[in-house]
Amino acid sequence: SMGSLYSFRSRRAGFTMTEALAALAIFAVLAVVVAQCVVWSLRERAKHAAHHAAIEIAANVLEEARAMPFEHLDEAWANGQAIPSEMAGHMASGKVLVTLEADKIAPGAKIVHVEVRWQAEAEASEQSVKMTTVLGPRSRKTEGGKP
Repeated sequence: SMGSLYSFRSRRAGFTMTEALAALAIFAVLAVVVAQCVVWSLRERAKHAAHHAAIEIAANVLEEARAMPFEHLDEAWANGQAIPSEMAGHMASGKVLVTLEADKIAPGAKIVHVEVRWQAEAEASEQSVKMTTVLGPRSRKTEGGKP
């Protein structure tokens, strides 16, 4: 009886090959799930970075339009707008489209439309951000006016 008890313990002292393979399979499945979550997280982070860059680019173009002399807001200026080189890394195949139109409600004013387009991934659909503002001619303040 003592011999049978000793032989039973010695057979159960370590992991069997089946137990080791099952543990390895569980570990492999968990590693794949974690790796997929990391890849998804990195893709989402890149998408958000590109979207944030597009908002910043559109806002900067509108700010530049506000700062320019009104008479220089023309098609040549609009066609000269592009993705800044420091943001090109966030936006594959990105482009800036600026259009100007006369405001029908406020004569003499211009509506400035800015659209930033880019493609997040090769197989993804094109993304875009649009912003618009209305700018009017600035009048000069005359000397000696009332405060």
